[in-house]
Amino acid sequence: MLKIEVVRFYPFEIPHRRAGLVGYADVKLGEEILIKAVRLMRNRHGGYYILMPAVQIGERSREVVEILSKELLEEIRKSVLRVYREENLKT
Repeated sequence: MLKIEVVRFYPFEIPHRRAGLVGYADVKLGEEILIKAVRLMRNRHGGYYILMPAVQIGERSREVVEILSKELLEEIRKSVLRVYREENLKT
């Protein structure tokens, strides 16, 4: 398994909203891959998920990074969520 490190987290939460964008993270996989602008999202039920960076092509949005392993994607989500929660405890 690759070492996952959240290099930086940029909070982007709009107060009093139950769903939507919570923040962006720069995530390093191992020592050779840096994925910038991974989005941490909160669903309306209070759960969290991540979206990989995407570009807008016409009316569609297309991911530019695709994590093929569900296990790795889940580990990235947990790492980003952990940093988000740690940041919230500081404030």
